[in-house]
Amino acid sequence: MEQTPRTVVRREVLRFAIPGAIGVILLVSASLVASVAVAREQSVNDARAAAQWLVRTVVEPRIDNGLKTGNPARMAELDAAFAASIRGSDVRAIRLWNEDGVIIYSNDPRLIGERFPMPAGITDGPVEGVADPARPENRYLDPEVTWVQVSLPVVGGDGSRYLFQISKRQASLQQEARSIWVAFAPILAGSMVLLTAFLILLAIRMAGRISSELRTREELLQRAVDSSEMERSRIAADLHDGTVQKLAGLSFTLAGMAARAQGSGDAEAARVLSDAARTSRMSVRELRTLLVDIYPPKLESSGLAPALGDLINGLPETVVVESSLIEPAGLDARSGAVLYRVAREAIVNVIKHADASAVSVELEQSPHEVVLTVIDDGRGFDPDDARRGHLGLRLMDDLVASIGGRLMVRSEPGYGTTVTVGVQAARPGTQSMAARTDHADSPETALR
Repeated sequence: MEQTPRTVVRREVLRFAIPGAIGVILLVSASLVASVAVAREQSVNDARAAAQWLVRTVVEPRIDNGLKTGNPARMAELDAAFAASIRGSDVRAIRLWNEDGVIIYSNDPRLIGERFPMPAGITDGPVEGVADPARPENRYLDPEVTWVQVSLPVVGGDGSRYLFQISKRQASLQQEARSIWVAFAPILAGSMVLLTAFLILLAIRMAGRISSELRTREELLQRAVDSSEMERSRIAADLHDGTVQKLAGLSFTLAGMAARAQGSGDAEAARVLSDAARTSRMSVRELRTLLVDIYPPKLESSGLAPALGDLINGLPETVVVESSLIEPAGLDARSGAVLYRVAREAIVNVIKHADASAVSVELEQSPHEVVLTVIDDGRGFDPDDARRGHLGLRLMDDLVASIGGRLMVRSEPGYGTTVTVGVQAARPGTQSMAARTDHADSPETALR
């Protein structure tokens, strides 16, 4: 995808907004976990407070010999007092143990008189937590319900020691969690709304800044490109109208002088003049190739395929060239310019570094893509090492990436190089130009 300012802004805003949304979700999740934890803690606190209140108001005032011996009147009095005290609460099981581990009172008569191991740690103070269904004294509790159990040590006026224990339904945790959540919901919702609004404002402001900076950067880049093109155009015009024309005229003059010297019988002068004429013609050709590099033809008017043909014609005569150039359709000017520049860089590398004997250049179009391929049989190189030290390869990478294309450079020392560029096009090409030019004497050496 082409990296337009809009796509860049959208990407940056998403990079900002997605972590913000994740933060909001984490905050909501944390608040839910916190509300459940608070509810659990509150449930335990309520159970402990209920146990302490029952000890002070019901148990301690009634500790006497009648309680120790299980006097029916004292038991009935305890039943009435506990029933009145826990009415409407979630307390379901009440037990009073003596220091021998015998339950001397329970609101479940089936446990009275039974001996059980005392809960561990009771001598150190209150013990609270979830009831253990494996303990035998809990066998009559509903196994489908989770119970919060609080055990408190009790000391009678005569120094006798007891253990008072209550069991409270933990199902009330859900109701308490909901109550806490309902209490915090307005504050949490308001905080989320304010945070979301703040994030939106920051995102809008950041998007505006990014868009403005991108427009400024593109304007500066376009001005630099325009200035560079104007300067290239001026230099190319000066060379073409001045130096190239003078050298071309000089080559014709030298050729004429060589012919006259040959006619007058001065063979040495004719040879020198002919060499000078040939050298001047080669200089003219090199300068014209340089002019194409400095200021390439207008691709919109002449077409990409002819422009690539001009590049190929600048290859040395010792290189066998095979080319198949299909003029693409639906290719925008920017993509065409990038393809031309990549081809120019690849061909310059062939001339300067590859020491190749054969080169193949193909420009073809598929239903969705225009593909340029430049292959040489030169000395090759390591692409990874070259990218670190070769400015041309890095420029090709950046150019192709700027239009959302793909660039692949395959090479290996001693086995030549293949440069492939693919860019998107609107529709398949309709006009084609196929050319094959063999500059060497033996066509069998061309790339197949």
